[in-house]
Amino acid sequence: MVRLLSVLPGFVGLLCVILLLGSLRGIDLPSERSVIDMVPCEFEDPDLCLIAMTPEISPPTIFGILDIDLQISWQEADDAWFAVVNSDAAEICPPDEESWLTECTVEDVENYIIIGGPNELDGQMTWNIKTDDYRIITGGREGADIGDQQALTTSTQISLNWFVEFILALVSLTLFLGAGEMAFPIKKFFLKFRES
Repeated sequence: MVRLLSVLPGFVGLLCVILLLGSLRGIDLPSERSVIDMVPCEFEDPDLCLIAMTPEISPPTIFGILDIDLQISWQEADDAWFAVVNSDAAEICPPDEESWLTECTVEDVENYIIIGGPNELDGQMTWNIKTDDYRIITGGREGADIGDQQALTTSTQISLNWFVEFILALVSLTLFLGAGEMAFPIKKFFLKFRES
């Protein structure tokens, strides 16, 4: 009977191992592509151009146990740039509700930038999403004009964070050891060894 019951912790341990292996590999979600308007700029220095800012992005609390990498790539890197900023940036540079344009330049929000900015010249950035509130800002470079558009592609990879992976590994090991002890008690083997 005890050996039959040992199947349960072994099965749960196997599930934990499957979750752990899946997390180590990561899950790639399908890429999403959208066409967006570019922010016009007439200055050679992009720091002098106005920026646009998205509405607030508030990741759910459950994201705290996940490791989420969002890769953002844009087609016209020569004419535009993107950045992720702390949501507090909207307090000093509130965006227009319709156009999302602000009356600020990137210098006004540079202390809020988490990743990206005018120095991102390769047209992509990877953002590790946490549970804080964020906004995405964008600005133009010299040559970007009113009505210009570009394609924006986002790719997401999800896994469990390192602490959850460590707990899963520990739980799996404990359950497998417990299942083995229930099915084949070490004490009995030790007694048989002493008697022989």
